[in-house]
Amino acid sequence: MANFRTSNRIKTLCSLLIISLVIGMYGLVNALSSKYFYRKVFGEKSGFMLNDESKKVLDNLKSNVEIFVLLEKNQEYADVFNLVNNDIRHLMGEYADSMKESRIKVEFINVIENPKGYSNLCGRFGILPTNCVIIATNNKTKVLVIDEFYRTHNGNIIAFRGESVVTSSLRELSSTDNNVLYFLVGHGEYELGSASFSKGLSALEHAAKQKNCEVRSLNLYDTKAIPQDADLVVIVGAKNKFLGFEKEILRDFVDNRDGKLVFALDGNFDIGLKEFFDDYGIFVGDNMLISANETASSYLEDLVIKRFACHKINSKLMEFRVPVIFGATYEVTQTPWFVDNEKFEITELMQTDDGVGEQGEVGDGNSTGPRIVATISERKKFDTSEITTKAGKVLVIGNADFIANGKFKILGNRIFWFSISDYMLYGSNLENFEDVKIEKYRLVLSQKNLAKIMIRLAFLPMFFALIGLVVALRRKK
Repeated sequence: MANFRTSNRIKTLCSLLIISLVIGMYGLVNALSSKYFYRKVFGEKSGFMLNDESKKVLDNLKSNVEIFVLLEKNQEYADVFNLVNNDIRHLMGEYADSMKESRIKVEFINVIENPKGYSNLCGRFGILPTNCVIIATNNKTKVLVIDEFYRTHNGNIIAFRGESVVTSSLRELSSTDNNVLYFLVGHGEYELGSASFSKGLSALEHAAKQKNCEVRSLNLYDTKAIPQDADLVVIVGAKNKFLGFEKEILRDFVDNRDGKLVFALDGNFDIGLKEFFDDYGIFVGDNMLISANETASSYLEDLVIKRFACHKINSKLMEFRVPVIFGATYEVTQTPWFVDNEKFEITELMQTDDGVGEQGEVGDGNSTGPRIVATISERKKFDTSEITTKAGKVLVIGNADFIANGKFKILGNRIFWFSISDYMLYGSNLENFEDVKIEKYRLVLSQKNLAKIMIRLAFLPMFFALIGLVVALRRKK
C-alpha cells in the first residue's frame, strides 16, 4: 500500500515537473523573442520589410505623405508593368503600415486608362514622365523615375532597391532646410536665368528647384565670402581670371568648411586656376579636345563619353548604359607629380574613346588615344577614432555645355548632373539598405505571428500534460 502511494506521488510530481517545464520553456521563448526581436514574413511580401533606418525616418516625419505612382501599361511590356506594380504596391504597403504619427496616402494611376488623373497631377506638379513616383510631404515634392527603383545588368532587371530610393527621398523632403546651390558670376560664367541654347542654365535651374534646392547667384567680388548656408558652389564656363582673394575664399571653403566645389570649364580661356587645381591633385590640359570622327554624333565636335570609372557619381550611368555628350572639352586628369595622397583621394571619373583629336585636327586622321575629361579630389578627414571620412571635395569637368539648355535635355547629361549634385550634397546615404533580389524572398515573421505559432506549438504538450495530471489524480483517488 505504501509502495502504491509512493508511486502515485512520484507520478504526480513528474506530471507537475512536465507542466512546469513546458510553461517555463514557453515563458523563456517569449522573453527571448521580446528582447531579441526578429521579424519574419512568409510569401511574396517578405522582400519588402523596412529596415531600422527607414523606420527612424518615418518616426521623424510629422507631416502627412502623398505618394502617386504613375505607370503606363501596354501589351508589349505587360510583364514589366506587372512586376513594377507588384513590387511598388508591396513596398508602399509596408510604408503605410509603419507610419505612426503621420499618415500616408498612396494612389496608383494607369496613365492610359486614367488620362484625366495624369493630367491633373501634371497640372499640380508640372510635366511628369509616364512612369514615375511622386512623393509629396512637408510642402515639398520629389519625382522619381521608375528606372531608379531597379538595379539592372545587361539590360535585365536583377534587384529592386525601392526602399533605399523612397527612404532617402523622405529624409530629404522631411528636412526643414532646402539645400542651397550657389552659381558663381563675375567671370563670364553661364547665366542661371538665361534661355540661351548654348550658354543658358534655365533648364538646370528649373530641375534643381524641382529637387527642392534653392539656386542663387554669387559674386565673390561683391560679397568677399561664400555664404554660410552654401551647400555647393558651382562655376560653369568662366572666361575671366579669378583674383587672388577669390582663390583664397574658394580654398578656405574646401579646406576649413568641408565645402564642395564643381568646376565646369569652357572655351580656350586662362581663368588663372591651374595652380589652385594642382593643390588638389588635378591637372587641366592646355588644348581643347574634339571628336576626330565626324560620324560620332550629330554635332561635329561632340564627344560621346561611354567609359566611366567605378565611382558613385557614375553608378547610374554605368547601370543604365547611357553616354554623356560633351562639346569641345579639356583634358582633366590627376596631376602626375601630386604627392599628397595621404590627404586626398583622387578619382579620374570618365574618359573618351580612341577617336579624339585636338581642336583644328578634325578629319585629318591624327586622332589620339582616350583622354580623361573629369576628375574629383576628395579631402580626407582624420578622426580621433582613426576612421577616415571624406570632407571637402573639388570636381573639375573639362566641359560646360553639357549642362547648358541645349544638351541638358539629353538623358545621360541629366543623370550625370543629378548624380554630381546628389553625391556632393548627400554623399553615400544608401549604404545601409539591402537590395531585394527579384524572385528570391526572405523568411520574415512578425512578433504577433510568432506568438500565435508558439501558442499553437505549446498547446499540444500542455494538453497531454493536463490529461496526465487528470489521470494521475483520478488514479490517486
